Amino acid sequence: MKLPKDRSFSYRHVFWGRIAWFRNSRTLILLFSLFICELFLPLRGLYFLFFATGLLLALMSLANLRLQTGRLGATLGVLALGILISSFSYFFVFS
Repeated sequence: MKLPKDRSFSYRHVFWGRIAWFRNSRTLILLFSLFICELFLPLRGLYFLFFATGLLLALMSLANLRLQTGRLGATLGVLALGILISSFSYFFVFS
């Protein structure tokens, strides 16, 4: 089964929806959880979360490249960001 291509795909609308960020409860929950993680996680655990996030971003953007979803420039930007985050945090986690 092939899904229809959506050329108006936006990462912002996928993650945050169409509501303003300060009115969106998901954004406030995310900010609060990040604050809690920064307070109570050891530094190595925080860098491991960054590493996992970078890998997830890279995998999602590779899937979008494979399915040709969205704009190529935005997808390549997210792929580069995922690789950058995971490679930077790899140094701190596994050294």
